[in-house]
Amino acid sequence: MFRKSRIIMAVALLLLIFGLFIYFKYFFSYEQRNITLRKIETITGQNLTVTVFGYDGRIIKRWTNVKKITSFQDGRNYSFFYTKDGKYVQIPDSVWYIAEEE
Repeated sequence: MFRKSRIIMAVALLLLIFGLFIYFKYFFSYEQRNITLRKIETITGQNLTVTVFGYDGRIIKRWTNVKKITSFQDGRNYSFFYTKDGKYVQIPDSVWYIAEEE
């Protein structure tokens, strides 16, 4: 009896996981997937402080509680991130910046 209920629970769990996979893969729009992934990254993301420096070494701007900073490897000349208020910030490669964990 106990073994039979465990098998039923395992099969139900596998069907649930498979159903969620199919739902997210085929019934979510591209925008909905990005929003969901961004929310997951916010939960699992880091807590960074991003500081932009001038050429003379002085601090120009600093942001705290940044969850993720993205730099492209395909020739784009900027990095970007979202602030804790949800604002988009783009930093050109010509500017010096450092992202450090708080």
